[in-house]
Amino acid sequence: MDTAHVPPRPAYPPRVPPRWRPTRRAALIAGASAVVLGVVLALALGGGHGSVRPLPGFRAAGVRTVVLDGVSGTVRVTADDDARDVTGSFHRPDGRPAALRGSTSDGGVLALDCPDGGGRPQPCAGALTLVLPAHTGLRIRQTSGEAVLDGLGGDLSLDASSIRLTTRDLRPAHAAVTVVSGSADLGFSAAPAGLDVHATSASVAVRLPRTDGGYAVTTSKTSADVQVGVPQDPTAAQRVGLTVTSGSLSVQDA
Repeated sequence: MDTAHVPPRPAYPPRVPPRWRPTRRAALIAGASAVVLGVVLALALGGGHGSVRPLPGFRAAGVRTVVLDGVSGTVRVTADDDARDVTGSFHRPDGRPAALRGSTSDGGVLALDCPDGGGRPQPCAGALTLVLPAHTGLRIRQTSGEAVLDGLGGDLSLDASSIRLTTRDLRPAHAAVTVVSGSADLGFSAAPAGLDVHATSASVAVRLPRTDGGYAVTTSKTSADVQVGVPQDPTAAQRVGLTVTSGSLSVQDA
């Protein structure tokens, strides 16, 4: 056979390896790993308010009175008729959740603090949220910021400065409120047996429900404007004491 005129055979095409396709199990594992990684990164970066579910909060049972000493920032305390325990959470100013710690003494007095990174106790400075049983008392000293108290039925003692204070639907038998520099709107849904308000360089409005016997109101003022617009009777069972220095205070119908 004459091979001179036989054309050369073309080179055999290179073999292309088949494309890898993940199995269903491998795909599920990869997807789950991505979700876990995303959550870890979100927690590490803080994520801002609401983007990451907050860490489990604080809970305490058998509490008669809650004490917050030296707090600042935003404080929100709400009473819940269905609550049996004190619950709460705390976030630092950068939005990250942090520990809320409490110690209970004899008589059911719960003192709360927000420890630093080394576990040392310090006042809570940031955003503090608490839910109390309906008749739990509250003693709070706040040095600055904003406070909103809603529906509290236990005795109330509040000493605040440089603050914007709002209370709604308060029902304590006794309440003592001191405001130095700032503003306060104190709303009551039940007439307190005893209410003492001290205001210095502050603007305060007190809203009280009408009662059959009115209120026994006593007033002490210095360079202040005080207006009382509720029925008054010096023999009334409900006593209201007002002490105002260099500011304004009004008592109105709720």
